[in-house]
Amino acid sequence: MSVIKKKKHVSKKNKKAWRKYCDIKDVEDFLEDQRLDERLGKFETKADSELFVVDTGGDEKPEVVDVKPLSLKQRKRALLSQTPKCFEVLLPTSKVQDPNAKRNRVNPVGTKPTALSKLSQKRRINKGVHVKKVELVRKNRKIALDKKRKMKEIQNTFEKNLWGGDLLEAKGVPSTLCDEFVSSDAQLHNVLPDKRLRPKPPPPKTVATRAAIEMPHPGVSYNPSYQEHQDLLQEVVQHEQKMIKKEQHLNRVTTRMFSKVSAQEKENQWREEMSAGLPSAKPSGPSDEEGSGGEYKAVNPPVRNRKKDHKARRKQRERLLEKERLKREKIEKKKITDIYKLRRLQSSIGERERRQARLREKRGAKRQLAQATAAPVLNARTPPQPQPDLLEPDLITGELRTVTTTTNLLRERFESLQRRGALAASKLMMKKKRRLKSYFKAGHKVTDQDVDNYLKKAKDKKTPKKTVPKEK
Repeated sequence: MSVIKKKKHVSKKNKKAWRKYCDIKDVEDFLEDQRLDERLGKFETKADSELFVVDTGGDEKPEVVDVKPLSLKQRKRALLSQTPKCFEVLLPTSKVQDPNAKRNRVNPVGTKPTALSKLSQKRRINKGVHVKKVELVRKNRKIALDKKRKMKEIQNTFEKNLWGGDLLEAKGVPSTLCDEFVSSDAQLHNVLPDKRLRPKPPPPKTVATRAAIEMPHPGVSYNPSYQEHQDLLQEVVQHEQKMIKKEQHLNRVTTRMFSKVSAQEKENQWREEMSAGLPSAKPSGPSDEEGSGGEYKAVNPPVRNRKKDHKARRKQRERLLEKERLKREKIEKKKITDIYKLRRLQSSIGERERRQARLREKRGAKRQLAQATAAPVLNARTPPQPQPDLLEPDLITGELRTVTTTTNLLRERFESLQRRGALAASKLMMKKKRRLKSYFKAGHKVTDQDVDNYLKKAKDKKTPKKTVPKEK
């Protein structure tokens, strides 16, 4: 027998009483079920394959197959086709449809033109900025169309070898990395080891591109002609001038950029800056009193605010307008003269472009020649460049038996091997001289004579030796 609850009569004159005495649990359960169906989908809309599973095995135990566990790299390869974790937050997690599918577009702040923006836009149009932008847009559109047409022509040629080694897929690169924005190093890193095919490296450069013994200048001979010796002397002078100029440049941009100020000058400058504006401590002479007439004058006397009358303001306004008119007339005259100069400007621009093209070709040819004849790079250091060799005129004897050598043959051959790439460029490493520190060992007997000798030796090390001129 069901128990009938006695109806309770309560006051429901406000919201608090309604929430307290009204039972709305069945409504909340119904709304919660409805929201759950919206999130996960209703059973009526799902297919039978999603709701039921056909059991074909029965109670039979499945056969145990010995499967080799996948390695870490293979598991990572299998996850490449899935959506990354960092992009899952961008995907919708609910199946609830948007209640308002047709929303009005709200313009962001700043899109509505203001009075100031309209004025600035008008000024830009008068200056021709808008026309330049339109021309640039047309130019970019034309370039994009040409590029698109070329791509269509390439696609219609059908010259790609699908089974060759030109495509990234054929090289073993995953399809997710076949993009022009992915670097080749990243693509090669993600290729499986069994499909990784590296291109054949170029053959190493040999030392045959340079001669073993360079032909010396004729002026280095033990009996050169006067003209050959003068030519060599001129080359040495140019080399020395270049080195001096480089040293002066380094000195100018490093040492001479900062002025040297002694401690006393620095103190005086600081004292002068800190005492600026204070009454001078020096007594004023009689000449100052006579010049001022005995009157007191302030350092910063007050300035009277004299207002300009209407006539002065009108004259000032007329001067400004006349100055602006002359400036505009000058600009208009310059425009007219520039129109007549167009032909000359076009010829000068064409000549300059042709000259730049010739120089560019020369630089390219020079760069290619340098790359073809350059020695192989074996380390980070550069090999030493040969210094010009010169014998002074008083050392030229004209006989081979009395000739004096100025270079070391072993050192010259060693540097030649470095320049040709047979040896790596080395650096002269000097052995660091150890500084020995002398002190009195504890526990030993030290006399006053030992202390005096020690102090005298230390004093002799600190004071530099003075050279005394010899008496004639």
